[in-house]
Amino acid sequence: MTTILDAIGRGLKTWRDDVDSAAAELPVIGGLFARNWRVLRYENASVVYTTASGESLEIPASEEAGIASAEIARLGKKGPLVLRIAGALGFRRSASFPEAARKHLDEAIELALPRLSPLPAADIVFAADRSRLEESDGRISLPVSIVRRSTLDDALKRASALGLDVAAIDLEHDEAGIAPSLDLRDGRSAPSGGRSAFVFASIVSALLIVATGGFLIDRAVRLDPEYATARRPASLEARLEAAIAHAENKARSGSAVAALADLSRRLPDGAYVTSFAYENGNVRISGLAWDAAAALRALDSADEFVGASFDGATVRDDETGRERFELTAQHRMIGSGGGT
Repeated sequence: MTTILDAIGRGLKTWRDDVDSAAAELPVIGGLFARNWRVLRYENASVVYTTASGESLEIPASEEAGIASAEIARLGKKGPLVLRIAGALGFRRSASFPEAARKHLDEAIELALPRLSPLPAADIVFAADRSRLEESDGRISLPVSIVRRSTLDDALKRASALGLDVAAIDLEHDEAGIAPSLDLRDGRSAPSGGRSAFVFASIVSALLIVATGGFLIDRAVRLDPEYATARRPASLEARLEAAIAHAENKARSGSAVAALADLSRRLPDGAYVTSFAYENGNVRISGLAWDAAAALRALDSADEFVGASFDGATVRDDETGRERFELTAQHRMIGSGGGT
């Protein structure tokens, strides 16, 4: 199971590297993914500084560091720098191991150093070019770059004296590209030759997700309530609901109830009619004695009621002690054309 997972992981990594390489070569947006490397080629007698645009400057070992730094600054320091040790100062060997050593390549190479290098292990540094790993007949093989430790230290000191920050150190060889495929420093792995299209897409996707989430939260918390308020104010909503309720109640009520409601609106301000009663076309109205005349005038002016008259004398209300009146009238239906 582990072997299958390892194979899947290697396949995905290879596929991702291929996609990243293809993205870096796109005609319009390829510059987003490409890294423009600078090169400092180190030899004992001199160093050669090459910018990402291809401009070169040879700096002899005898030249003062301050003057050389000024010349480098004039050319520009844009892009990561690879310190490339001249091929004559080191050597490359092809190392072959069983497939089982894939997970422990550094340890396997270290054990194989006596047959890979004539120099003592303590005096050298090495790094394997994993990008050129090959498989065949159950074995894996890859090139290993080896230089003296003292040479590496001298090269780093020279770069530091020139005011240059080194992103990677490799060994010059015929198949080397501009971007480094390894790093000779202890515990370092090869830096990415370009920017990953997958990382770029992940960052863009994360930003879109954050922006979308923020918009949805803002819409739910702020925009939707404000829109609802602006579209349907509370006062208008209350009036609409009251009108709808009044229309529904009026539709459910009989014509007499509607007529009585209209009659109550015809009473003068301050008139106090305590109750209306309706039964089989007869309307009985009760109220305080001093409102009797106003109630009678309202009945006379209403076409829906005829034959308005007092039943008898006023009576005293036992509960309030006030004189009350009662009058009756006949209710009739009024058609849309004004007839009964």
